[in-house]
Formats: sequence, structure tokens, C-alpha cells
Amino acid sequence: MRIVILMEVFVTLEGLAGLDRQDVRVGEAYELVRAEERHRVAGLKRIRRIALGEIVSLVFENRETIRATLEEALRTERIDDPDRVAGEIAAFNAVVPGEGQLAAMLFIEVADPADLNAAATRLEGIERAVFIDIGGSRVRGVPEAVSPPGESAPAHFLRFSLQPDQRSAMLQGAGVDHPNLAVSAQFDEEQRRAIAADL
Repeated sequence: MRIVILMEVFVTLEGLAGLDRQDVRVGEAYELVRAEERHRVAGLKRIRRIALGEIVSLVFENRETIRATLEEALRTERIDDPDRVAGEIAAFNAVVPGEGQLAAMLFIEVADPADLNAAATRLEGIERAVFIDIGGSRVRGVPEAVSPPGESAPAHFLRFSLQPDQRSAMLQGAGVDHPNLAVSAQFDEEQRRAIAADL
């Protein structure tokens, strides 16, 4: 059994339009497409997943993956009241990438639940040690304390603010320079194209 947890880090590139009510399927409209949609979004996330060592991974988010998470949250909570749906959309729009930013979630994954606390302690502060490599220069994420929609515990939201010249430079990879984990990974061509398509 594989336990996935810990810190979810949203790293946000170029501004995506926020979600509005006609973008979000609720109730029966979502149930009709749910299986196909979950399969499609799993494919999107697979391409956007970057392994940073053996137990840390970074999953770059975009408007589509955030919308899918919102639709699942509405389904799980059985929310279909228009006012409550509007409130959830507004909350999720806070994590849709803004102009000149890039967004991702950082996961710490351990096989044995007993190892989770030790891994979390060993990697304390990792949310301040994540960077992306753009055109040969590092852009470090700046953490903000937020509670992402659908999460009961605080998570770490990182903003990677890019300069105009960096927005057109080649996305090369991502990494961590934590005292207990120093690793970097290059994007493959499929990952580079998928993430750059959001710019």
C-alpha cells in the first residue's frame, strides 16, 4: 500500500482565465461524464508529475486539473445549491494560476504510514526549498499559508513569479535544495510542452 500525503504546494505560469459557473458540471451533468473525465485528468496529471527523489514529487496544475478537483469536491460534498456552488468556484479560483506565475502541488509519498512522521520531520521546510529552472536560472517559490479548497489542514502555496523574459525562456526542470534533500529533475519534452501550453 502506498500512502500519499503531506504538503500540497501550489506553484503557479501565465495567467489562466478563472472558472465560472458554466465551466463547472454539477450533479447529474457531472455524473454523466465523470468516468471519462477522471481518466482524462489522470493522464494530464501523469504528464505533469515530476519525481524529485524517491519520496517527493511535484505535480504542475492548470485550469483543467483545478476544475476537475472542484467538480469532485462538489460531488463528494453533494453541493448543488447555486449559492454554495458559486462560493466553491470563488474559492477554487484563488488557486488558478495568475498572470506571470506557475502552479504545482508538492507531495511526500511513503510506502509505510509509520514512516510518514519521520519523513515530514526530516523534510520540514521543504516548501521553501523548491525551485524551477527556466533558461538556466532558478526561480524559487515563495510560500504563502493558505488552506486549499477541499483540504482541512493548512497547505503550502508557492508562487513562482516570472519576469517577462523568463516567461518566454525554455522550461528546463525543477528541484529541491533542502539540507536533507538536494535533487533536480529535467522536464522531458512531453512535460515541457504540456506545462508551456499553459503560458
